[in-house]
Amino acid sequence: MFRPDDPLILPARPVDPPAPGFPLIASAAPVVVAVAIWMFTGSAFVLLFAVLGPVIAVGSMVDGRRTRRRTRIRADGTHRAALAALRAKVEQRRTGLVQAAWGRTPSAAGILQDPIGTVHWSARPAAPVLVSLGSGDVPSGLRLEGADADDEPGIRALAATLAGAPITADLDGGIGIVAAPALGRAMARGLLVQAAAALPPGPVGLAVLPPGHWAWATSLPHAAARSPDRLITVGDSETPARVPTGSRPFIALARCLEELPTGCDTIVRVHGPTRAEIVRSPVHPAGFRFRPELVTRDQAGGFAVRLGERARAAGLIGRYGPVPASVTLAELAEPDPAVDLPPSPGTPAGSAHLPGLAGVIGIGEEGRVTLDLVAAGPHAVVGGTTGSGKSELLVTWVAAMAAAHPHDAVTFLLIDFKGGAAFHPLVALPHCVGLITDLDGRQAARALASLAAELRHRERAMRAAGTRDITELNGAGSRSNPLPRLVIVVDEFATMLTAFPELHALFVDIAARGRSLGVHLILCTQRPNGVVRDALLANCNLRVSLRVNNRADSQAVLGTDAAAALPASVPGRCLISALQGDAQLCQVATTTEADLRAIVGRGAENRSGEKPNPRRPWLDPLPRRVTRNDLARVETAAPATGREPGRPAGPATGVLLGLLDEPEHQRYRVARYDPERDGHLLVVGAGRAGKSTVLASVAAQHSGTATVLDPRPDVESVWDTLAEARAWLDAGSREARLILLDDFDSVYARWGDEHRAAALELLTGLLRDGPAAGLVVVVAVQHLSGALQTLPAFCQSRLVLRMPDAGTHLAAGADPALFDAALPPGGGCWNGSRIQLLQPEPSSDGRGPEPAAGEAAAGDVAVGDTLAGHRSLLVVAASPARTIAALSSTRAGEIIDLSASANAEAGRLRVLADDGAVLVGDTDTWQARWSLLGLLRPHMAIVFDGCSLADFRAISRRRDLPPPLAPGRCRVWVLCPDGAVVRGTLPAPG
Repeated sequence: MFRPDDPLILPARPVDPPAPGFPLIASAAPVVVAVAIWMFTGSAFVLLFAVLGPVIAVGSMVDGRRTRRRTRIRADGTHRAALAALRAKVEQRRTGLVQAAWGRTPSAAGILQDPIGTVHWSARPAAPVLVSLGSGDVPSGLRLEGADADDEPGIRALAATLAGAPITADLDGGIGIVAAPALGRAMARGLLVQAAAALPPGPVGLAVLPPGHWAWATSLPHAAARSPDRLITVGDSETPARVPTGSRPFIALARCLEELPTGCDTIVRVHGPTRAEIVRSPVHPAGFRFRPELVTRDQAGGFAVRLGERARAAGLIGRYGPVPASVTLAELAEPDPAVDLPPSPGTPAGSAHLPGLAGVIGIGEEGRVTLDLVAAGPHAVVGGTTGSGKSELLVTWVAAMAAAHPHDAVTFLLIDFKGGAAFHPLVALPHCVGLITDLDGRQAARALASLAAELRHRERAMRAAGTRDITELNGAGSRSNPLPRLVIVVDEFATMLTAFPELHALFVDIAARGRSLGVHLILCTQRPNGVVRDALLANCNLRVSLRVNNRADSQAVLGTDAAAALPASVPGRCLISALQGDAQLCQVATTTEADLRAIVGRGAENRSGEKPNPRRPWLDPLPRRVTRNDLARVETAAPATGREPGRPAGPATGVLLGLLDEPEHQRYRVARYDPERDGHLLVVGAGRAGKSTVLASVAAQHSGTATVLDPRPDVESVWDTLAEARAWLDAGSREARLILLDDFDSVYARWGDEHRAAALELLTGLLRDGPAAGLVVVVAVQHLSGALQTLPAFCQSRLVLRMPDAGTHLAAGADPALFDAALPPGGGCWNGSRIQLLQPEPSSDGRGPEPAAGEAAAGDVAVGDTLAGHRSLLVVAASPARTIAALSSTRAGEIIDLSASANAEAGRLRVLADDGAVLVGDTDTWQARWSLLGLLRPHMAIVFDGCSLADFRAISRRRDLPPPLAPGRCRVWVLCPDGAVVRGTLPAPG
């Protein structure tokens, strides 16, 4: 790039080198030398050398002249090359300056050839508004430096002038043309073409032009502006213009100077098609001649038509008037008898009322715009970039349909994956059956899963009525309670598919069957290209596009790139394509909460009789508390649907567990557990998730039909229950029994290794062999870890309550899609569905639920009587001193510490003599007195206090397991003389 004032260096003219002088010394030197030699030698032959001096002098002069001539030739060639390069550079700069000048002020001919590339409207056009009067020679502003002023006049003249440059004038200053009428109009047409290309329609309008020669100008979009800020005024020579004071810009034609109106800053006289001159100008000197630019009427008329099409595509003007920059829904509700409403997309002409789902949403170039999903749909796609007004369009469209149709004719399901703020005001409409947002993903997934069930419900309704589509179903007199149309409005469709990709198949299904079922889609997204696939687009005949960022998105919605040219400064401006018609321009109305309140109020006034609330496509989420009354209402309302699949007909049996949520069937269902039919039940859940509630409910409801064993969750009670149950099975008992094991994993962890293995073997044996003998086990655990991971294989039923994380939820065998760490107590999964457990009911005295059967028996037994029945005892103690201290407070007989006795024989005799004595020693002491132990063992009970299994086996010589002892209760093993091992209790040390 260069600037016009960048200097150009003119090469200096070459200077001839000076002529060489006569070589006097070179000529005289040989003569002097020759004479000197002759005088010295006396040889006359030496004098011949004196002749060389003149010869050398002549040769030197000839050679100097030759060198000077060659130097001059080379200098001249270099100078000519520099001049040629300078001339080319001047030509290049002159061409660039001319092109830049025409780029800033396009000629009328250039605009006519390329109206798309040369028309660039701006909301704030630059001032002044320069137009080209024609072409001529103007000063270039180029500067030549580096030589005398008289050097190279040709190059200087070339650099000083730009040939064929635009002769500009300020249109705002007013331009007067003095010429014959035909020439004047031809030049004025060129100026008007330039003005129309430079100034945007709408803010700039065109004043009423004289008829006849200026009829073509009515096709300019500026002619349709109703309230422009500026007017372009043209006065013909036959009807002189009356330019109002301050009116700018204007063009005036006259036959002579006296006929021009005052205020023309620039006056031009046109002498012929190729000659014109400046009469007055603030820029050009008077008398300046140039070639005027003339435009024929046909050229101008074709340009006006093309410019009008471009303005309509850009949403700046309409065919029948300008589209306003804003309009409110209240303004659309007002009657306008002066306007003859033409048919809008999907609305038949001459309709007495709005048919189908028609609603007036805005103002277009033909008046009010009405959209009808029934006539033009059945589904719609809306595209638009951020800030283009998508959400406002959806709100207005829904409000317009609600204003035109009662809630028993149409309902709306709103899905907003931008948080729900945009659709929140619409919830007040009685037509709204739900608002789904991305803020609660689980409820959103639940609601969306119900949509497939809604399609099945509508199919059943039509099949029962023997109709083919919803129009026939809701026909006059066919139904007292018509099935309303359901319009599903999705804002940010792409975001929803990202969160729930499996929904694409559902929406394709709705798009394919929605017309007959009365379900309509309005899908809105920022980037329609590639998001709304062909399977959906094929059924979305109604297309609406607000401003988009690229042509591909506009092509995806409308089939044309016109939406990419919509102005960003006018939100709500859109193009509508319906029924294969041309895209129509529309300015969408804005809707306020006052408008919505007015719609609700008008609906209440026009309501003839009390109409029921519209049917919702899904139920509310499960309540946090479920009572027996709730379950009774569900079974009473729908006895068939309240029964679990596969259950036989007739009265429902089994234990009431709670309420099941089945959104895919749009229903609740009562969950029951029948031990005889469902087998063993495994309950898995975190702390305070409701496991104990399940067991208490099962125990309370099943106690009348079977013996219920509900031991406390401690190592002794659970072990005894398992052992007792195993004994029943081994004895061949067939009595119905139900065993409830709460917190089994906690009890299992508190057993020793051998007791763990034995207890798990007992439990798995019961799970395996129990059903055949009428024994059913209900096991509740917090975690399935280690060896307990085998339990699910033996349990036919499984209830998974709230788990702390998704990993443990999945490990428990539950559906990962149903994981929710925020579930309330009693919430969980049952048979693949979400369940809320039955809330335990308080007892009649208000002290809470009744204790389960067997709970009283699971308390501490009076095992101290076991020791009281033995007057003499042999005690194996881990700490003999502590044991002696404990026995001293309750035993009347003598207590002998064998480890402190020096005479073992004396001790033996005293025991034999005194039947009430107690002998105490540790394991080593008794092994050292093995003969004494062998003598007394058949007649006396052996007590093991604080001993390990190894100590027990070392003294008892038995390999079987004694029953586990609860820690912290002073529990002991008592080996009776008959070989039985029972628990006993020592008194606490005083």
